[in-house]
Amino acid sequence: MRITDNTARHQRGAALLLMMLAIILATSTILLVNLSRDDLRTRRSMQTAAVLAEARNALIDFAIVNLQVDPGRSVRLPCPDIDDSGGFPEGASHTTACGASGETVMGRLPWRTLGIAAGKDAGSACLWYVVSGSYKDAGTSSSPMINTDTNGQLQLYAVETGNIVAGLAAEDRPVAMVIAAMPPVSGQSRPGSASSLQCAPAAAASRYLETDVASGISNATLNGIPDAIDTFAKTSGESQYHNDRIVTVSRRDIELRLLRQQGFRDRMRNLGLALASCLANYAATNPAGINDKRLVWPALVSMTDYRPDSAYDDANTGFQSGRLPDIVDDSNTATSNPIPRVLSDCDTSAVPQWTPAMMAAWRNWKDHFFYAVSDAHVPTAPTPSSCGSCLTVNGTGQYAAVLLYSNTRLNVLGQIRNEPPIDSDSKGDPGNYLEGGNATNIPGDGALSDYVSGPETASFNDLLFCIDDQLLVTEC
Repeated sequence: MRITDNTARHQRGAALLLMMLAIILATSTILLVNLSRDDLRTRRSMQTAAVLAEARNALIDFAIVNLQVDPGRSVRLPCPDIDDSGGFPEGASHTTACGASGETVMGRLPWRTLGIAAGKDAGSACLWYVVSGSYKDAGTSSSPMINTDTNGQLQLYAVETGNIVAGLAAEDRPVAMVIAAMPPVSGQSRPGSASSLQCAPAAAASRYLETDVASGISNATLNGIPDAIDTFAKTSGESQYHNDRIVTVSRRDIELRLLRQQGFRDRMRNLGLALASCLANYAATNPAGINDKRLVWPALVSMTDYRPDSAYDDANTGFQSGRLPDIVDDSNTATSNPIPRVLSDCDTSAVPQWTPAMMAAWRNWKDHFFYAVSDAHVPTAPTPSSCGSCLTVNGTGQYAAVLLYSNTRLNVLGQIRNEPPIDSDSKGDPGNYLEGGNATNIPGDGALSDYVSGPETASFNDLLFCIDDQLLVTEC
């Protein structure tokens, strides 16, 4: 059969059309696959972000709610579920098996303790969690002083830029991190699920968390050293080598939530009044009788370590103002008063508002309290005690002593409260706690000192509690 030119042209045109249709179909398939992959990544990222956000919010709630229930706990964060063992239920905080004091600890998020579900990331893995040794709620291994000025011990490093993106400044170091391990990357193998557990059985963190090869930062290992900084690495995208997702909790996150609650301010006022009442009761128990109203020497303003109670020891150094002491051995030498610790041994029958919760609260906020005693009421003053040149507040009154609560840091004044052993000491400067004349009077010799009280503003927030010459206590 003879094929005409028209027939040949039609056959070539049909073949070309089929080829074009095949190319279009292949291209469409590739585009659809890529769109599906992008959609999967987006949905996976959104799922993980939601789970991380819930965990982060639950940790902040834990710190605030537990402070409301038990003021002595302060703003602590739970220990992790370290290894699904040791007699702890799955998802429970290992409070009594959480490393040494000051040691940062890592494990699974304690979802049961937080009262949330065992949230899982896009790789179906339960969340990992790191808590600074300075903030962990670890029973006897908790830090002896935890408050909203306590710095975290964590840093976050950005793999792409090589910069520390959280924690470059001491006050910005995260106090905790929550990590989503995401699907396994090259070289990782993970245990299978167990029907009796919400999460996979405990396994080495390296089977979930990555190491950045360039910097050497491993998200799976910690220093294991008390009072040390641990650094973690994050990426902005996913790769076959690193895909950990990390959210942080800062001390500022906790502080902002805390300050929104009026109850906290009321508790600190009540604590100040109770502390001043314990001081007044010390003077009332001097063995020389009711006319002997001598009080105690202050503790030093600067300390090598501000955390232990034992650092708050009175000192007869010639200064009549400093931090509020607990141990009063130097004062007792002069007054013969038998009370060894003015706070720990405060008589609750005479000061019924002084409860174990008050003592626990002072332990966590003790760096915030300052104290000044007048000439007429120092331990070495003559008796009977009487005001002739006592302390004044706003130029008026005659007070045997003044107790000052320094309240929260004021950014407008650049107040910073870093402390050893990790950071250079800025707690030894009263100007980082107190404002105006209150800061310049401490430490001082006490002679004719006038202190300042007033409403809270952006540049002033000290609270003052006064003990008059009859040992009556008022907020002043």
